[in-house]
This record gives sequence, C-alpha cells and structure tokens, in this order.
Amino acid sequence: MSVPASPHYTDVAARNLRRIESLSDGVFSIAMTLLVLNLRVPAAALVRTEADVGPALLRLLPDLGGYVLGFLSLGIFWVCQSTQFTYLERSDRRLAWWHIAFLLVVGLLPFSTAFLTTHLPLRGAVLVYWANLLLPGLALLGSYRYAQRQGLLRPAEAAVSRALVRRLGLMQLQYAAAMALCFVHVYAGVGLLLLVQLNYAVGLVASRWLGD
Repeated sequence: MSVPASPHYTDVAARNLRRIESLSDGVFSIAMTLLVLNLRVPAAALVRTEADVGPALLRLLPDLGGYVLGFLSLGIFWVCQSTQFTYLERSDRRLAWWHIAFLLVVGLLPFSTAFLTTHLPLRGAVLVYWANLLLPGLALLGSYRYAQRQGLLRPAEAAVSRALVRRLGLMQLQYAAAMALCFVHVYAGVGLLLLVQLNYAVGLVASRWLGD
C-alpha cells in the first residue's frame, strides 16, 4: 500500500496484520495455559488410601468445571477473532489498538474464571465473569465496525458481514440471559452459560437462533 511522501506516524504504524495475529495467538496460548494453574493436586495428607481418591477428585469438580468453562470461552473468542482476521485486508494503528484492547480483557479470563470457581455461590462472582465475556465481545464488535467504516475489509458479500455481526450480538444476548437467570438461581444461570459455551464450541444445538 502506498503512503504519503511525508507520512505521519499514524499513517504507517501497525499495518502488518500478521504481527497482530501473532500477538493474539501468544496471548491466547498463555491465557489457556494459565487456566490449568487453577487446578491443584490434592494434598498427600488427604489421599492416603484408595478410598480417598474419589472424594479428593470430587472436591476438584468446581475447579475442573471452571477450567472447561474458561477454556471454552477463550476458544470461542479466538475463533471469532480468527474469523475476523480472515476478512481483514489491511490494518492501521487504530484497528491494532482495538485488538490490543480485546487482548487486554481476554488476558483477564484466567483471573475471572478462578474468581468464579472460588466464590461460585455469590452472584457477584458470576457478574465478574459475565463482564469478562461482555468486554471482549464489545471490543471485537467495535473493531469490526471500525474496519468496515475505514474500508479495511476484503471485498465480501453483505451476508457474510451480517453473519459475523449477528454472531457476536447473539452471543452477548445469550450470555446476558444466563446472567439474568443467576438472579433466580445461581447454578441454573451457570449451567445455561456452560450450555451456551458448548453450543458455540461444538454445535450442541443446531439452531440458527443459537448462532450455529
């Protein structure tokens, strides 16, 4: 791409999409790895006989559930961002910062996941986790809308663009529904959140409304 004869810094900064993708992959890799650090091997004093193994593993179920939930969340956002990169033709400084903002909140997911599993009976813990799902979604949606306005996207059918935006919008609506259910029953809301995550990850429910 040509640049002005005497370009400003903003005219030439952060135009390499592959560098942004590499940074994103690195952040996601680290965040996914950090999730497993929340799993603690039961202390030897608690597992002295064969009969102790089962109860010790059962005590790990909340942490294991958090690990799965967090890993699914990161995987879903990675796929969403990867899809967006597929349709980006070029970048600029502001788009790069949109994606850095996205990575900023993605990097908090190991913390919010650990906070959720540690304080699960509290609705506030679910609210923290939900906020950590809302912010990356808003950042991705904002980055895509910015790329549309600035003509940074590859030529694509309008239907493709609508599908990408609809996917992000429906995802956030379903997360919000799960959060609302938490005010009725905390574990029911967390269960719905897990079902939403499974749907987006593996197509648990083949439904256009659910985003498949």
